[in-house]
Amino acid sequence: MTPIPANLITGFLGVGKTTAVLDLLKRKDPREKWAVLVNEYGTVSIDDAFIEGEAVDGVSVRSVAGGCFCCTTAPMLPVALHFLLQDMRPDRLLIETSGLGHPAALVDNLRTNYADRIELRATLGIVTPSDFAAPGMIDSNPVFRDQVQLSDVLVLNKLDTATPQLVADFQRWANGLYPSKLLVVATEQGRLEPEWLDTVPLSPWGEGLGVVAPPPSPLTPLTTGRGEPIARGFTFPPEVVFDEDRLLAFLGDRAEVVRLKGVFRCANGWIAVNRAGDATTLKPSAYRRDSRVEAFAAGPDWEQFEAELKGCMK
Repeated sequence: MTPIPANLITGFLGVGKTTAVLDLLKRKDPREKWAVLVNEYGTVSIDDAFIEGEAVDGVSVRSVAGGCFCCTTAPMLPVALHFLLQDMRPDRLLIETSGLGHPAALVDNLRTNYADRIELRATLGIVTPSDFAAPGMIDSNPVFRDQVQLSDVLVLNKLDTATPQLVADFQRWANGLYPSKLLVVATEQGRLEPEWLDTVPLSPWGEGLGVVAPPPSPLTPLTTGRGEPIARGFTFPPEVVFDEDRLLAFLGDRAEVVRLKGVFRCANGWIAVNRAGDATTLKPSAYRRDSRVEAFAAGPDWEQFEAELKGCMK
């Protein structure tokens, strides 16, 4: 079987995920067959009934209720995927995650166990003005934070309920996220453009109503007056696994590095590393697109840096 393109649609409770999925289904190529897998936290599945009730041709829907794919209902995932992938053989799979789930574990599961059947494309994360403005949501809610970190395309939905100041604040916040998003957009009524599903690095930035300006790439080298790079970025496919002990020893021992930010896949999970001067902080990360690091250094030997970094791979 040729791997089927698949996308996660994630976001907190009430952001409009089901509305967005329905809108995508109505605008798909009528010659294509799409499958939708819905994960609901409650014991009674409702969203799949909403989707099936629209009676879109060429669409098959399955649901798993009673908990998140990342933990409680993980054993049910293979059964649901079997019916959708083997029986229907769709041209695309959309997975609507639970609003209370940590979807990074689902991405790990799909990459580990379904790489020959599923080709993961962009994860679309939906945020509403009310959630963005809620006190403590950005800094203190781990589910919200994980969903944002995982998203490749970040969507501010319900734009009609946002003030110009909130939109400006959202743009500034989204553009400052690291690693940067592939696309940051704003929309109304859950409208997601089908081309966003296949957004990849270095793709053109869209223009039009509600599209938020792209952030500058964090991997663009800064230069001195002589044009010598003092910053460099390195990326690695998500399949690459680093040895955490060797990696942290290497990153902490580079005296010429004055600033460093990175996200790495290690044997025990994904970690985010942030170093300023001699101080290094380490925390789990829900980011899953790739492993990457951005380093600022005085008088660096980037070839040696890259070679030693690759030496930290398992």
